[in-house]
Amino acid sequence: MNHQKGITGNSFFVLFATSALLFWGFFHASSASAAECGITAGDIAQITAVQNDPTLSSSQEITQELTVRKKLVGETIVCAEQETQTFQANLASATVESDAQPLQEQLLSDLNSASGFYTLELTKLNSAGIAGTEAVAGEVLSWRKGTFFPLGENVNNFILWAQNQDLFSTAQARMTETQRAVSFLESASPNSDLQTALDNAQSSFNDAENENAAAKSALAQGLSPDQSLSLIKESLGSLSDAYQSFSKISTLISNILPQ
Repeated sequence: MNHQKGITGNSFFVLFATSALLFWGFFHASSASAAECGITAGDIAQITAVQNDPTLSSSQEITQELTVRKKLVGETIVCAEQETQTFQANLASATVESDAQPLQEQLLSDLNSASGFYTLELTKLNSAGIAGTEAVAGEVLSWRKGTFFPLGENVNNFILWAQNQDLFSTAQARMTETQRAVSFLESASPNSDLQTALDNAQSSFNDAENENAAAKSALAQGLSPDQSLSLIKESLGSLSDAYQSFSKISTLISNILPQ
């Protein structure tokens, strides 16, 4: 029986279908796939079958449709919890120096809070009726858009930033070696081209370090993920410029030294 009273019409389904689609944006970081965590054609068919079953009374349709909808909401929240656990594992495994550990711990704490939010929503869902189930779906959707998405992006940015620190350590060692080599050659025979290339390398490396520090600061302040990611990219661009200068210095040194 296709009753007009179908649980809040189509508004509930549109609301949570939108929520499920938004969940997919981060499932690439999780062991759970979009197919496992999203609303599928089969899920929609279950609801449609209940709505179109001529053997059901109005109350039976409401009861069965609510059961199906609560199941879909619950499964999607469980997937979101699993996603959070994957973020936690990835973040906890990132190796950082002691000065970055407080930031790592703060992000882990934020992820713990996210897990707590999902647990609370599942608890509310267990005893929810029609309006309560729709409210849970709306709360989860709103919270993910406003809180979890930025958090997840910042966690990914922090992991990327942490992985880049070895690049900066290697570049610092290369900078020190290059300075020594140029200083030795300059003491014997000053070369303006060599000094200019060294100055350019130092300038690019300084820019890279400043941008790297600014990216860390942006993450610590909880600024927009776009800001921290932009600074990370800028730092790597400056580091690349420094290596171009290192390469030029190597060529100049090869031309200076006797063959």
